[in-house]
Amino acid sequence: MHSELMPDSQVDLYSSIGPCVHVDKVLASRAKENVLTTYRQAVKIVSLRPHGCRVIQKKDGSEIAVTKLMDHKSRALRCSDCLSNGFHQTFVCLQCPHVGCINTKHNHAHRHYKLSHHSFAIDAHTGLLFCFQCGDYVNHQDLESIRTRHIEGIPKSESLKIPEGSSDPDIKNNYTIPPVAAVSGLKGFVNLGSTCFMSCILQTFIHNPLVKYQFFNNDLHYFNCDSMQEYHSANPNVTENNACITCSIDVIFRNFYTSTSIEGYGMTNLLMTAWYKNKSLAGFEEQDAHELWQFLLNELHSDHERSLQRSSQHESEQNMCQCITHSTFSGTLASSIQCQNCQETTETVDPMIDLSLEIGRLKNKQKTANLYDCLDRFTSSEKLDVMYTCHHCGEKSEATKSLKIKKLAPVLSIQLKRFEHNKSNDGSSKVETPVSIPIYLDISKYTSDEKATNIYELFAVVCHVGSVNTGHYIVVVKDGEGRWLKFDDSVISLIAESEVSSMNGYLLFYISHKII
Repeated sequence: MHSELMPDSQVDLYSSIGPCVHVDKVLASRAKENVLTTYRQAVKIVSLRPHGCRVIQKKDGSEIAVTKLMDHKSRALRCSDCLSNGFHQTFVCLQCPHVGCINTKHNHAHRHYKLSHHSFAIDAHTGLLFCFQCGDYVNHQDLESIRTRHIEGIPKSESLKIPEGSSDPDIKNNYTIPPVAAVSGLKGFVNLGSTCFMSCILQTFIHNPLVKYQFFNNDLHYFNCDSMQEYHSANPNVTENNACITCSIDVIFRNFYTSTSIEGYGMTNLLMTAWYKNKSLAGFEEQDAHELWQFLLNELHSDHERSLQRSSQHESEQNMCQCITHSTFSGTLASSIQCQNCQETTETVDPMIDLSLEIGRLKNKQKTANLYDCLDRFTSSEKLDVMYTCHHCGEKSEATKSLKIKKLAPVLSIQLKRFEHNKSNDGSSKVETPVSIPIYLDISKYTSDEKATNIYELFAVVCHVGSVNTGHYIVVVKDGEGRWLKFDDSVISLIAESEVSSMNGYLLFYISHKII
């Protein structure tokens, strides 16, 4: 069975990002042409992709190896200060030759802005413009026309071809370019018997840039887990004694991002590992995707703790656990109880990995809703059913309770409660209420600090199709090129962003837009 990319019209997914006052001002000034020229040159470098070709024919008819071009690109886009590139995202300054890393402990791009007051930088991965004064991505129709001409396709100014023969023996004899789908992590999973729930969750990991970075830089686990060598062997023998979730997912990441094959992947080793670790997962019956996601996060944390002990390393008690689970998905939730007698409030803060939102009991029995309706209900004040003993005045009185997000995680994970337990017949039913999903989510009003701006961008939606007992899971994911892809086991297809917003989502994954 093959992972198949179905043809469809390419939809531009960034045109919805608007300009800011700062970019409008620059492009209305005499500097406009210089800015557009610089942007065009930078985007040409950013847009270089293998495109499955081995050589590029230049305007003068001569050929240059794609490997050579990609090497030049790698060097051109590495951080000017610490020379990091690869999985370190970098920004190219629009006003000088500086290239700076972001999302690292150094954050040289932001440091350059503070020192030089150069407000604009180009994302070296997407070609989008970032405004440091706004702290967010911005766009403009003049910039977008340049970006889409290069990023979304093969630049028209270049002729790409694979010649019948090449004068370069290194290219001819020793070099094979893997398919773009493979090096982009673009691959489906073979359904091994109601395993769609597992393949969907794995796709949300594989295309989560923060999780991907952790797996490709996870030296702690790689060098301190006894099971790693077995899992990476040609014919791994997974047993109850050596079963390791982190190792099994590590193998999947390596296969998806380095293999030349575009065959659908059979996750046999992960399946066996999960069975050993959690007996309730054993067998070929459909399971709940959310429960699997929680199980995998717990295992990733446990594996990290085990590797720490073996390495004799220690994490500071003041710092949060640096495992994938906590560094990527963990936040805190504040529960506030207000005494109606003295009006004082008592706050309790608990860890939070995701938000579970009701959709079956929205106001006025709505037939349709949007995600903000669900969040409003989750954070609204409600009267306690029992009398409350206040810690401040010591009296028993009526009280109200409300929830707010205290600390946001880099990735905000949301479960829409589509499955309800019926006490009358001890069965389950599914809530099919459509919930509109915003691509950009402003979570600010649902946090303890409502004045802070907190914008998140959707990158994955897991959907359950069908009834409770005979359903099927699919997932849509935004890939590194900005395309929305639907994964239905081993079949992959392009879909429009407008379709994503109207899907009956079950699990939603948002990544923070706030990188500084």
